[in-house]
Amino acid sequence: MKKLLILILAVAILLSGCVDKTGQTGQTVKNGDNISVDYVGSYQDGKVFDTSIESVAKANDLFNPNAPYEPLNFTVGTRSVIEGFDEGVIGMKVGDTRTLTIPPEKGYPVDPSRIQVSPIIQELPATSVIPRVLEVPTSQFEQIFGPNHSVGDTVTIPDTNINVTITNMTPEISLKYNLIVGSNIWDSRAPWNETVIKIDDKNITVKPKITKNEIIQFQGAPFNTTVIDVNDTNITLRHNRIPDKRITVPGMFGQMEDMKVSFNETSVIMDRNSEVAGKTLLFNITLRSIDK
Repeated sequence: MKKLLILILAVAILLSGCVDKTGQTGQTVKNGDNISVDYVGSYQDGKVFDTSIESVAKANDLFNPNAPYEPLNFTVGTRSVIEGFDEGVIGMKVGDTRTLTIPPEKGYPVDPSRIQVSPIIQELPATSVIPRVLEVPTSQFEQIFGPNHSVGDTVTIPDTNINVTITNMTPEISLKYNLIVGSNIWDSRAPWNETVIKIDDKNITVKPKITKNEIIQFQGAPFNTTVIDVNDTNITLRHNRIPDKRITVPGMFGQMEDMKVSFNETSVIMDRNSEVAGKTLLFNITLRSIDK
């Protein structure tokens, strides 16, 4: 009996020592702690949008083979995560699971500067004017056309049928359009072709080649557009409604970013805010470790 009691005490001491080594028994999260958490982020309708857990990602069609799927590590109170998440872990113990409800103001508020609103019915001038000579920085010219050009060389603007001739190379490259009245211009990025209707010493006037009721496509737009009127002064367009859609577009610095396109009664709304912006978010989190 005595040997059994000694054995039980020894096991208890051993287990106690193992717990002490973690340094985490009974400790709660405070500002300044380095912690790790597993999380599942969802909208109020239950749709999961992000997680640190591979099985959850696979179950919700979010799996990314390049993602690490490991606990999120951060220092509490440094705002390296969104405010509501940072505040929500305070007081947790290792092994605790908690659901955080985070409103937009403590998560991802909407940035109005990333929203562009255009009228569904849009009027454009029936003609446009371009300078007869185009001035281009040398670095930009060489990026497009390559080096080792001379005055008198003729080059073609990429993705168009427009030829220009170099008339000067210092301090910038001067390019003169090789166009005459009646020239037809096409550009693969434009929704229509154009015709040159006037040329003077300084400018070239062009007019779109479109007709009433024609359906056109602006580059990158997920919707098409109908020409509802054409006269000598204006072109009137109607952008045709589609269901809300998220597309990928180039950002300001060339990176690709998401954009939501939606319609209301009068406008087309192009919103470059992330999908989580402006929404109340739910995070189910489990504290994995605390490093004081």
